[in-house]
Amino acid sequence: MTELSREALLEIVRDVWERHDPVPDHLVATMQAAAALAATDLDLELMELVERSTELAGARGSTSYTLRFVHGDTDLLLRIAVDNGRSRVDGWIVPAEPMTIRALPGETPAAHEAVTTDSGRFSLTGLPVGLMRLQLEPHDTARPAFATPTFEI
Repeated sequence: MTELSREALLEIVRDVWERHDPVPDHLVATMQAAAALAATDLDLELMELVERSTELAGARGSTSYTLRFVHGDTDLLLRIAVDNGRSRVDGWIVPAEPMTIRALPGETPAAHEAVTTDSGRFSLTGLPVGLMRLQLEPHDTARPAFATPTFEI
């Protein structure tokens, strides 16, 4: 039995990895979009996963989880529910203020948008599953727009 060189062994590992766990097609474009967003004047701050649960429904499953995003004195709480390949985002902004919320999935802008109610609540339905971020545009023109970091639905 012959010994493999370090380079030959790494080539075998690379080949197996590329065949069984390839880089997703959208990954490079998504990371470029995230880097472009970070380079803009939109202020990205903190988002943390608060809760995640999965419930089985027959042969298909539904998933829901909660995200919390903090930007200065604004708190954004999102409940994300996924069922049969479509998702719904219910959100609450504290303190409540009039805002337009735009869902920006993946690499293309979407027509999904909502306006907060007097209590700071909004909902976005029929969203595609995949990478998403939300752009929040206060109706008070003295306050700049900001966006959440990209998260996956």
